[in-house]
Amino acid sequence: MVSVYVSYAWKEEAQKPLVARLAEACAARGIELRYDRKEMRYGDSISQFMNRIGAAEHIVLVLSEAYFKSDYCMDELCQICARGHFRKRVSPIVLAGTSFHKPKDGIGYLQHWEQQIAELRNGLGALDSREHTQRSQTALEHYREFRGMMEELQGILADMNTLSEDEHLESGFAAVLDRILAGSTASKPDPFRQQLVAEIQKTLAAPSSAELVKALQNEIADARVAPGDDLAKCLCDGDPERAIEDLLFPATRNALLPLDAKQAEFANTWNAAKSVLAWLSLLAVDGEWLDQASRKALSDGQLNFEIVVETALGVELVSSRVRQIAPRLRAQPGTSEVVGDELISEPQYDSGWNDDAALERLLREVWMRVFPEESRPLLSAKDLRTLNNELRFRHRHKTFHHYIPVARGQESRLCQPEFYRRLLAKLPDISVIYFQPYGGTPALLVSDEDYFRTVMRNFLTIPEQLARKP
Repeated sequence: MVSVYVSYAWKEEAQKPLVARLAEACAARGIELRYDRKEMRYGDSISQFMNRIGAAEHIVLVLSEAYFKSDYCMDELCQICARGHFRKRVSPIVLAGTSFHKPKDGIGYLQHWEQQIAELRNGLGALDSREHTQRSQTALEHYREFRGMMEELQGILADMNTLSEDEHLESGFAAVLDRILAGSTASKPDPFRQQLVAEIQKTLAAPSSAELVKALQNEIADARVAPGDDLAKCLCDGDPERAIEDLLFPATRNALLPLDAKQAEFANTWNAAKSVLAWLSLLAVDGEWLDQASRKALSDGQLNFEIVVETALGVELVSSRVRQIAPRLRAQPGTSEVVGDELISEPQYDSGWNDDAALERLLREVWMRVFPEESRPLLSAKDLRTLNNELRFRHRHKTFHHYIPVARGQESRLCQPEFYRRLLAKLPDISVIYFQPYGGTPALLVSDEDYFRTVMRNFLTIPEQLARKP
């Protein structure tokens, strides 16, 4: 099913009937409209829901004077813009009396945000100390961002051909819905998504997955999700974050709860659930963004390519998406981290080392990941040939995806591209991925990468959770 979010000034009572009419029109055309009153439960995070709007493929913007003066709405609009393809992803509905099409029309909005900046800045300046004012400092940065982007965003929206509010209502929002359906990737074949569905179908069709399948069917029924004919497609058609947290996680717990952890049935069910998790998690990767980043890297001649992601889990998912192989995720014991089994950590620089020593240590680390039973104090030329042959085979047949994540912006010279060019000269089939720890346009289509990691970690520790139950 095609999904579309709506961004509107939800505190304005006059806008709620329009959103309700839009929801009815969407349902009649087989489109799922996602908005605050439908999606959010009491106590849910507003910022996480706003992040989902920012990452969505389709967003209907209900533009009004209140919209351009709302913290929440402007945050959503800036996030949508930061994701790229703004014109392609948004469908504006301009409410009667809303002026922004001419430059002079936008002056009042600029003045509004300048006033918000001045009031907050003056308030902070009146404090004896700025300690413990992070929330206010962050809000000030956001206000500056809104002021800086207001004219540009209004210029883009003013250049888009739109209809009046009455015309949309009279036509049942036909122009908006036609545009969404025409541009939806859900209506076009996606080879990668088809591969994921096929892999999950294969996993769920195995006799060892019978308990998991029953539990998933129950969860889908309880969640009032239209089950369709295919359980795998049902899981893949929705938001991957919701599919994992609201369907797969409780289904896995319920399937394992009555089973004996020492018996094969428990292990088979758990392995099936982890397989579904691994494939489903790859839907969180922004494939369009990843294609662009990869093409840019090839044209620039960079070392592999850079990704913008916050967690090691995100690097694992992006690496897996590149190789189109299920990630091998694990919760790292004693920490809050979720990483891949094939992750190879970059060497820690010691002032007593030189680059040659660090390179040799990293080569041994790769060897130990590939051949854990055969330790080596030093790799010989024959060992390097053996290691390269194994890596080449694994890369070609996509049985593993050994990778080294390197955080940009670190001062150590062992985090610089030149060091890894030397490594790749010796091991050309290892994957080195530069990633930005914070900031920029994320590579994952999730509301919050840290929360997504938390969901994954809780899933991966289900057996330990059940073992603690009396």
